Amino acid sequence: MKLFRYLLPLVVAVGLTTSFSYATQDQDGSRYLEELNERDFDALKDFINSKRTINLQEKSTNLTISGDVRTEWRHLNEKLRGFRLRGGGEVDFNGLPISRNDFNIAFNLRFDYVCDKAWAVAHIEYDNSAGVDDNGKECYFDPEGYHGSGFSDDISLRKAYMGYNVCCDGDTRFDVELGRRNLYNVFDSKIQFLSRFDGLLFKYSSSWECVADWYINLGGFVVDERVNHFAWITEIGFLNIADSGIDFKYSFIDWEKNGKNRCFVHNPRGFKFMNSQFTLAYHFDPEMLCTPATLYAAFLWNHAGHKHRFIADGSFHDYNSYGIYDSFGSYGRSHGRKNLGWYVGFTVGQVVREGDWSVDIQYQVVQANAIPDNDVSGIGRGNTLHESFTSVGRGNTNYKGWRIEGLYALTDNLCVDSLFEFSRADDKNIGGSHHYSNFEIEAIYAF
Repeated sequence: MKLFRYLLPLVVAVGLTTSFSYATQDQDGSRYLEELNERDFDALKDFINSKRTINLQEKSTNLTISGDVRTEWRHLNEKLRGFRLRGGGEVDFNGLPISRNDFNIAFNLRFDYVCDKAWAVAHIEYDNSAGVDDNGKECYFDPEGYHGSGFSDDISLRKAYMGYNVCCDGDTRFDVELGRRNLYNVFDSKIQFLSRFDGLLFKYSSSWECVADWYINLGGFVVDERVNHFAWITEIGFLNIADSGIDFKYSFIDWEKNGKNRCFVHNPRGFKFMNSQFTLAYHFDPEMLCTPATLYAAFLWNHAGHKHRFIADGSFHDYNSYGIYDSFGSYGRSHGRKNLGWYVGFTVGQVVREGDWSVDIQYQVVQANAIPDNDVSGIGRGNTLHESFTSVGRGNTNYKGWRIEGLYALTDNLCVDSLFEFSRADDKNIGGSHHYSNFEIEAIYAF
């Protein structure tokens, strides 16, 4: 075990070095500019090198290493206006067959380092499709060749942030954090906040005796550095109000881009979202049900939805790559702002050790103009065609459906997670009828 603790960081460093890909470049993406930007001045270099003299055994009092290994199978079905989009010889937007089955192998590695009043967190994920390596030849050149779906170089920097405690006095605490994570790691929602949060976060928490524990989080993050597009978000929460087991949370996020985007469009529709979400939860007394249980609900409202209304059955028509006829545009029957979303759910059980279990049941409704397409973190619509609402009037919103998920611990480290979810179009007049379902089972070993 000691040998594993010492060698693990070295193995990870080697893996990152040998597997890194430069396929995606940023606006200053030349190798020269990257090297120039990464050169540290002498004082900084000396400071970092000084930490190398501290051996790992001494650091271990502040360092925590954890992770998990996952194998996942998903069975998906999706239909658009009665046309099947998966299985039965259907193809994706690249013309390749797309089945109802999806297999993935994943490895997550996390580092937490806390020392004095500061800390740093890092989370690296390797998530690959299962299968053998493809021979790299296009079907046009080698139709009978050795083709497979597997690969081994998909690395994602899920978290990388640092924090500093400005002050701490009894129940009152003020922290500042800077770096990367997902919005849902900080802000609470079952249907939004999937997007990456690369920015600055302020966290303040305190307690009012006999009233509630409360907190407020405020953050700003980068949306598109090329056009100086930034967004900001805040959330305030009151927990266990008057010792009743009731929590109340309110969040607000402003996505709007005032000015030109990278495609030189003024005030693009894809970011006309200023969302309020109100969340209410009731935590049952564990002795009542002999296990922890929570009933929760939330309501979401896009305040920027009044700036345009959705129109269907209009004069602008298009055919997508599947030959499915789309109808939308600036004329025709009005379908309103469609700027609301809500969900209700119930969670029972808690998983800590062998034999523990937990089940969560949700019902979700997300209207067409409630959440940005790529920020939907709920059931969604599958979206096998990778469509965008701003281009063809269909995407990941405009759905209603159920989600049921269960977790059971086979041992203290090994658990099985199962999920079934399905959705239908909330308004069939916007983008047509749509059916989506997903059954998923995943084995997870956490250490």
